[in-house]
Amino acid sequence: MFKCWKLTLVVSENVSPLVSDFLLGFDTVGVARDTAEDDKSKEVISAYFPVDTDLEPVVEGLRNYTGFLRDTLSGVYVGSIGVEQIDSSSWEVWKQQLKTVRAGSRIVIVPPWEEYIPRGDDIVIEINPSMAFGTGHHETTRLCIQAIEDIARDRGIKRMLDVGCGSGVLAISAVKLGAEEAFGLDPDFVAVCEAIKNARRNLVQDKIRFFCGYIESVREKFDLVVANIYAEVIILIRQELRARLIEEGGKAIVSGIPFPRREEVVVGLEKAGFVLERELQEGEWMAFVFGVDKK
Repeated sequence: MFKCWKLTLVVSENVSPLVSDFLLGFDTVGVARDTAEDDKSKEVISAYFPVDTDLEPVVEGLRNYTGFLRDTLSGVYVGSIGVEQIDSSSWEVWKQQLKTVRAGSRIVIVPPWEEYIPRGDDIVIEINPSMAFGTGHHETTRLCIQAIEDIARDRGIKRMLDVGCGSGVLAISAVKLGAEEAFGLDPDFVAVCEAIKNARRNLVQDKIRFFCGYIESVREKFDLVVANIYAEVIILIRQELRARLIEEGGKAIVSGIPFPRREEVVVGLEKAGFVLERELQEGEWMAFVFGVDKK
């Protein structure tokens, strides 16, 4: 019978993607994030490891990293770390939680173990959910995909840049919707490797290039730039985002914004030369579509 280790940790949602990405740096079988049942501001992270994995350095590294997050960021909650050995039945339960997701009006995200029969003009994208972020199960990913769908329908996409690409699902979606080419950046090498695999899985590897790095390393211009990251980072790199857009018709989609930080993000980007064109919201999360202020 298949067995593996399951490590669980409850953290505040503002650091959940960071902690998930940190765990992906180890030899994980998969990482999942779920909203805590008793507190919607927290998320439960579950990481799965082969049964022969020595978890001591993983737990020690996780404690050090979450301690660092508590010391450097405000409003961070970190619960105790739980470890248990599970068998194939528990693993199947986890797989059942990551089902097919309709992320937009056309984009449908399917895990490798599920079959989905497309309806109408559905576009099916297969994503391996060993990546915790970018499987379509989080509101911020769905909001981005909805905005990309609308832009692709209304004016088309030539060149797209995905800042913090994670699983690569946004770049893959853009190409599937007709983008001529897409570029994805992520500082996490593991995420970039997964994104490359997912591009190949969806037969779009010839139109997408993924890189490990930061936006400062990009010198090209794009008609669409997408950043599904944190409010703090979006504000920090707003000038870099603006500099990567073409002047005529350039659009930026930013997501990962909790509703209470709406004003801060909008004002910050407007000061950097953006014009707010559209707002999208699902639950407590927001995404924005900005155009270019050519004044």
